[in-house]
Amino acid sequence: MGKNPTDVWEILLKDWESEIWNIPNVKANHPEKTVHPCQFPIELVERLVLALTNEGDWVFDPFVGVGSSLVAGLIHNRKVMGVDKEKEYTDIAYQRIVSAIEGNLKRRPLGKPVYQPKGTEKVARPPIEWLKKPLEEWIK
Repeated sequence: MGKNPTDVWEILLKDWESEIWNIPNVKANHPEKTVHPCQFPIELVERLVLALTNEGDWVFDPFVGVGSSLVAGLIHNRKVMGVDKEKEYTDIAYQRIVSAIEGNLKRRPLGKPVYQPKGTEKVARPPIEWLKKPLEEWIK
């Protein structure tokens, strides 16, 4: 066990076969969304923590932002350390870490399939103004 990635990460078998990690970015209604403008999902770094470290190893993030990497490390029994020059973000990171330790941090679970819109949602419909003119007129 461990010779091939599929031996260890059964949850990622589908991703391995398709050769793609399908992880939604953190925006709008994502459960992890904070005020950080370029926050990345815990799931992204969680896969790297699992692939590149063992339990008890250190995860260090020199640009920690709101702490996604630290949360990923803590979830999988790693020691964590991070720094950032923005106090606003490190304060948020601290709160997220406390929530993760207490078990009530809202996050997207590892391996959860990405939501596929049905096309009937309001945001999926073109604005009514677009329907009044042929597409070619809008492109001009």
